[in-house]
Amino acid sequence: MLINLTLSDIAEACGGQLIGENCVLNAVITDTRKITSGCVFVALKGERFDGHDYIGQAVQEGAVGVVSDRDVDAPNYVKVVDTTLAYGVIARLIRDAFKGPVVCITGSNGKTTVKDWLAQSLTDKNVLKTRANLNNQIGVPQTLLELDADHDVAVIEAGTSFTGEIPLLAKIAFPDIVILTNASGSHFEGLGGIEDIAKEKGALISGSSPNASIILNADDEYFDYWCSLAGDRQVYSFGFTESADLYVSDIELSAESSLAVFNYNGGAQSVSIAGAGKHQIANGMAVVLAMLVMGIDFKQAADKLATPVLVSGRLERLKAKNGALLINDCYNASPASVEAAIDVLAIQPVEETWLILGALAELGAQRDDIHHGLGVYAKNKGISCLICVGPVASIAGAAFRSEGGNAIFCNTHNEAATVVRPLDKKHAILVKGSRSAKMENVIEALIN
Repeated sequence: MLINLTLSDIAEACGGQLIGENCVLNAVITDTRKITSGCVFVALKGERFDGHDYIGQAVQEGAVGVVSDRDVDAPNYVKVVDTTLAYGVIARLIRDAFKGPVVCITGSNGKTTVKDWLAQSLTDKNVLKTRANLNNQIGVPQTLLELDADHDVAVIEAGTSFTGEIPLLAKIAFPDIVILTNASGSHFEGLGGIEDIAKEKGALISGSSPNASIILNADDEYFDYWCSLAGDRQVYSFGFTESADLYVSDIELSAESSLAVFNYNGGAQSVSIAGAGKHQIANGMAVVLAMLVMGIDFKQAADKLATPVLVSGRLERLKAKNGALLINDCYNASPASVEAAIDVLAIQPVEETWLILGALAELGAQRDDIHHGLGVYAKNKGISCLICVGPVASIAGAAFRSEGGNAIFCNTHNEAATVVRPLDKKHAILVKGSRSAKMENVIEALIN
């Protein structure tokens, strides 16, 4: 932890009440399996657990203080209204002590790729970054609490599944640099329509530091709205049109990578972008623009894009047992990310392209229309065969078949894997679906 805190520091910041002695704390822990001597234990509550049930164990194993939302049997504790909110406030105390830049990334698509790509590109800096998908109001504080004196930069991913979560994360991370990749149709169930999604994402801008730099997608329909939220903050834009501060020209797309010319401030750089698809060029522009804002040379920043960002389950290229190219894109799925993955599948140099699709989640009333549209999109892109797993994905299959395509309907992951298992090196197979669809089970069946 970057600085030691006391229980009175926490009580004051959270508007809580200190009961017992004021202790110095050397760590903030929410999991009793990770208790260390001298830590404070924050009793978080979730749908299936309540940390208050483990307070006795935490104290017995060395916690010198507790953060609780009720009176508890502990010698020293801070009583607060909400322990989850208090956890964020504690993390903000650590964040405020950090002197390096805090970069926060949000958007409907691409934020994990941009986060990892930026973090690995800052090769001369010690970077703290969000691990896995720890991007919510528990994960963001957990990450910031790992800051220490050796870190130069923090690269934080901010996700949301309900209205009001991004403002909470902005208050915790208080970013110096904001990257907003886009707003598209995802999390309709928790956030409402696309306009509501754009407003939620935009809260990271209005909640950033007054001197923050804001990096925006100039091609997004909500670009002007997001600019209006920036106030006196400096806005930098990226896109595929010359109106953007950083724009691309002379694009050449291929099966595994792309070539393009990046244009910025009167200069131009020929760039090799690791990873296939136009969406990956957009991600790369966001990464380069962030590095430019941080004072890194244009050519040096652009050259970093030649190194692939390896995110498991993000267009990960594998080989099935019989030699078919297996593209694992099971990390998660939104309508836009499915279309982007289909685009990549369609340009593979093989005789046939097969898509195994699981259901997309959190789409609310638009679920059926979106799956229908994805089936049509796949057919229009020339996909050879669409395999649907489960009744929701079958809506896409029905649309694919109605357009004259070959659709196969499966009930289980193993059934889908059995269908494609005989395919050889003349085939490319894309596996895609929301995390809840557990499409990684298909991948495991095909490579093990």
